[in-house]
Amino acid sequence: MRKVAVTLAAFGIVMCTGATAKSAQPIATLFGRSGKHNAYVITLKFGSGRKVRTIPAGTYLFVIHDYSRLHNFALGSQTENTRLFTTGIRWRGTKMYTLTLPPGNYAYACSAHFRTMNGTFVVTG
Repeated sequence: MRKVAVTLAAFGIVMCTGATAKSAQPIATLFGRSGKHNAYVITLKFGSGRKVRTIPAGTYLFVIHDYSRLHNFALGSQTENTRLFTTGIRWRGTKMYTLTLPPGNYAYACSAHFRTMNGTFVVTG
């Protein structure tokens, strides 16, 4: 009997945890790309391929593909004047960052070529 009670208690904990996980909103994913084929191009897009221009405040998963050792991908808040993340210029690969973005103006760029490789988007309240 005691074994059954412990099993049911453990099952109840799993069920409660599962209910909490299901009620949480999913994280939206944004895809950043920098320097594919060493091109001087940087982008931030939705999974559909549409460029990110305006998004609601919330939590996002940024998947950054840095294809070149000549470039990097840096994201910052223009409103707060802070850098949120950056990949290395000599580094190449994929990194993921989870960020909660409050309303404001944001910019992304290649640190070495920020005048030509850049973009902006707005997070609305």
